[in-house]
Parts: sequence; C-alpha cells; structure tokens
Amino acid sequence: MVAMPGMHWNEADRAQTAPLCPERPIADLPHLLSGAPVLHVDESKLPSGFASGDQEDRPASSSSSDAPKGRRQSDARNWTFEKIPMVPGRVSNPGMAWFNKNTCEQLQHQLQDNIDVSQAIEALQGHVWDLSRHPVGCRLVQLALERGNQQEAASLASELKTHVQEAMTSPHANYVLQKLVTQLTWSKGASFVAWELRGDAADLARHRFGCRIFCRLIEFHAAKEGTEDLVEEVLQEAEDLCCHPFGHHVAQAILEHGSQKHRDAVAATIDRNPLGFAKNQNASYLVERVLTSCSDYYQESLLFELSSSLVDLALSRYGCYVARAVVEHPKTDRKLEMAKLTAVRQELNKTKHGQYLMADVGLSLLKGSRRLK
Repeated sequence: MVAMPGMHWNEADRAQTAPLCPERPIADLPHLLSGAPVLHVDESKLPSGFASGDQEDRPASSSSSDAPKGRRQSDARNWTFEKIPMVPGRVSNPGMAWFNKNTCEQLQHQLQDNIDVSQAIEALQGHVWDLSRHPVGCRLVQLALERGNQQEAASLASELKTHVQEAMTSPHANYVLQKLVTQLTWSKGASFVAWELRGDAADLARHRFGCRIFCRLIEFHAAKEGTEDLVEEVLQEAEDLCCHPFGHHVAQAILEHGSQKHRDAVAATIDRNPLGFAKNQNASYLVERVLTSCSDYYQESLLFELSSSLVDLALSRYGCYVARAVVEHPKTDRKLEMAKLTAVRQELNKTKHGQYLMADVGLSLLKGSRRLK
C-alpha cells in the first residue's frame, strides 16, 4: 500500500503490512491481524481532486492544464479511504476489527488446552470464511474443528457453504477444507463439499491445492455416493490425470482407497500404454502402485509388457524405478531380469539413476536410494 499525502503512518502500521508466513510461530507475528490500518486523513492537505466523501466525480481543475509536461496529472476521482484495497491475505471484513494478536493467542490457548472451548468457538462463529482465508485465522478454524464436538464443528463448517471451490484454491482455506473433511462425518459437513465440486471436478482435481481435497474425500469417504460421483467425473480424463503433476496424487488416492471398480479404471488406463506411463515423471508412481495393489489380471499384464522393455526402463530417469519394481515383483523371474540388467551394467554406471538402480537390486556396493517425490 502506498501512503498518500495526509496519511500518518507509525511503526505499528508498517509492521502490519508485512507478509505473514503460515509456518511462523504465533509469537513472531505482527501485533495486528485485521485489515489495513485506520488512516487519519487531514483533508486540507490532500491534493486537489481528492475527497474523502462519497461524492460524484468532479471535473479536473482548470489549473491542471498548467502541469509540467511528462508528469502525470492528478486523477480527479474521489477517494473513499474505507475502500482502499486490503493487504493480500488480510481479513477483509470490517467486523473483524476485534481480531488482534491478543484475542488470537487467547482463543488458541482456550482451544489447545480445552478451556472454554465452546466459548472460543462461539467467538469464531460468523467469521469462519474471513478467518479461513487468513494465514493465522485458518489455524484457529482448524483447531476449532478439531476440538469442538460434531454439532459445533458442523456449525462452523456451514459458513463455508457456497465457498468450497474458492476455498480449495486458496493457499490458506484449503487446509480448513481438508480438516473439515477429515473431522466431520459425511452428513455433518463433508457431503456439501463434494456436492459443490460437481461439474468442475476434473479441473479442480488438477489444481495444486484442490487435489488435496479430493485426496481427503477419497481417503475418508470413498464409499459415499457423492465421492463416487466425483471420482467418476474425474476419471473421464484419467489419462491426463495420471500424468499431471498434481492430478496424479488423486489417481494414487483412488488406487489406495477407491472402490475396486475405480481402481480397475485407473489400472486399465495405465495398461493401455504401460511403457509410456512408466517413463513419465508423475505416472511412474502409479505404475508401481498398480504392480503392488491392483488385481492379478492387471499386474500380470503390466509385468509382461514391462519385462520385455526392462533395459529401456532401466536407462530411463523415471522408468528405472518401475524397472526395480519389476525385478522385485514376486511373480517375476528375478534371475532372468537381473541378467538383462547385468548385460547393460556399463551403460547404467554412466548415470546416477542407473547407479542407484544397480545398488537397489544388488548389482553394486553403492548405497541404495529411496525414491522421493
């Protein structure tokens, strides 16, 4: 925010505009958590053309034509200082002026120590949506959802109705939605989350924050009709989902927690092009998962295709992880697969991923590696 003539700033005001990091402890946060500071304006010192009331736009002063060339002339708009944009991430509701560091710490203390939890939850009611978008307020809402009973948590959750899609794409509110889905029963809150995602599920499942909500729904409410409908919608674009940097997490959640029908749908997608998916940075995780958790039919089908291309996989940066899974699979002829890798040992030694693969399968004394996402 740019200070304008007549606005008096102090050190507290400057501290308030500093960005808040959700990983920082509460004690280190600026002392005010509400919106932009109240600015005291001396209207007599404002440039011509600026006013503080809700008046109609005034024409520019006739003297404005004498302004030096090359310098921007003063805008003749009226300025209502209550409408100055808030600092991004700040609570924007004027009714949240009470929400400062002291009240934040007090509410956090009450919720963490189970002291007057109902009173703390009552203080948050009516402000859940604003707090959920705030880097500190979202923590309080999550804590309240944890500490409150189902009825109290459902009351807080109800304030997010009609805001689900916006919340799931927010860097702060998405954590509140995740907590809502994991803490509340289907009827108390998770059902409306699934309902509001219908129609846009395929796109939202590939969002960097939105994919988390789908993973939580599948993990905790996979058998519910609303979640199954969402999974059906998402799997309409299964191939792209499996290769997407965020969407593949949703596909993996389906393989781990979804119904047999939906696990088979993901496996069938992988089975149409096993080598291509195995060499893809994101989809290779799913190929490994299919080899360990899907039906025998898909496991055997993948093993047949991947075994015939084992050397190609081993030399690939991401396919080498799938090659290791093939060699270690209980239905594989390990001696035969190891012979294939031994034949290309020199080529594998030329790359780091090849060296780690040899270490993992026992062809090298080099310390093996764990696959990290």
